[in-house]
Amino acid sequence: MTVGEEYWIWLQSALGAGARVSGMLNYYKDPAAIYDALCRRELDSLVEPSVRRRLSRSSPSQSYAVQKACAEGGYHIITPESPFYPAGFRHLDAMPLVLYVNGDPSLLVQPLAIGFVGTRNASVYGKRAAEQLSYSVAAAGAVVVSGCAMGIDSCCHYGALQAKGSTIAYVGTGLDADYPKGNRSLRAAIAKHGAIVSEYPPGSVITKGNFPVRNRLIAASTLGVVVVEANEKSGALITAHYAMEYGKDVFAVPGEITSPAFTGGNRLIHDGAKPVFNAMDILEEYAYEYGAGLDLKKAQQASVTPQPLPVEQASKTAAQHPAKPAQAEGAAPTRQAQSEKKTKKELPSYIDKSGRNIYDLIWSTGKAEVDWIAESLSLDIASVLSALVSLEMAGVVQKGEGNQYLLT
Repeated sequence: MTVGEEYWIWLQSALGAGARVSGMLNYYKDPAAIYDALCRRELDSLVEPSVRRRLSRSSPSQSYAVQKACAEGGYHIITPESPFYPAGFRHLDAMPLVLYVNGDPSLLVQPLAIGFVGTRNASVYGKRAAEQLSYSVAAAGAVVVSGCAMGIDSCCHYGALQAKGSTIAYVGTGLDADYPKGNRSLRAAIAKHGAIVSEYPPGSVITKGNFPVRNRLIAASTLGVVVVEANEKSGALITAHYAMEYGKDVFAVPGEITSPAFTGGNRLIHDGAKPVFNAMDILEEYAYEYGAGLDLKKAQQASVTPQPLPVEQASKTAAQHPAKPAQAEGAAPTRQAQSEKKTKKELPSYIDKSGRNIYDLIWSTGKAEVDWIAESLSLDIASVLSALVSLEMAGVVQKGEGNQYLLT
């Protein structure tokens, strides 16, 4: 018999995400039976008093507010009884009882998924490696899974979107939270072309403890985890250790031995993680079992001819064209500066109307933020990001700090 969502929501809300519930569920089979036992005071001798008190503070009827918020936000509610519940979660002692999904829930049960993790304070090298590897993996047909944090996570999601592939973000906040603020546009794009997943219902309070808890989901939902850049205290290592515990593959991108930023990843390699120099180092581990769903040729082509990242384009430009003396603040631009600013580049034929309008807007202003572009041209965020990816690949715009894009 199928149990109502409200019982699953009640049990997870009462005990908290990451609570060890497998023993209780094995005994009572489902949360409705647990609630019935609670009402009959049968739990008193079977669970710790603190657990019984937490269960007693709420009831399944209070779950209706969460269901209403999800309906209004267009979010899916996934329980262990759903066909979209990831198989890798069923064996966890701390299995998630409810997953809230913004996007395509069917991606959660795609078998070929690779996790990518790393530091928020990423180096240029780390960002470039993250974006190139995730681009190639997604182009080959695998789902790129990460945590939507700033730094390495963002680059991995961005790389998958550039490849027009699939990506999942497991987050440590409610789906309605604007966190981190700098990833607002990225989250919108992931929701449109992939899925954002959380154990926390809409309206949840954000705490630091949420994020290590969600790391187990990245590890459990994937075949393997790639650590792109991590120091010795990075939260990415928590995900790697979960992967080891769950019997998943662990990969790491080698880094400078003199840089503290790579001590965590380099240590993983020393301890047995597979070093990654290109996407094939990851995909070849799954080519035999999942070959029908992989296009290795696309991965190889992407690895051989990588698209330069914005930071790389900017540094090349700086090297080829040394900076001119700075103008005094408030001074009128020189004729040469006006000429350089007004030099339009011819766009490739594959750039659509929206892309051309966005290029015209950036060309006229010099730089623009994603949200402002969307508002100015009455476009949705996902469409703007998709067009910007095409413009970036064409080499006419580049990503600056935050959500700004500027002319190359």
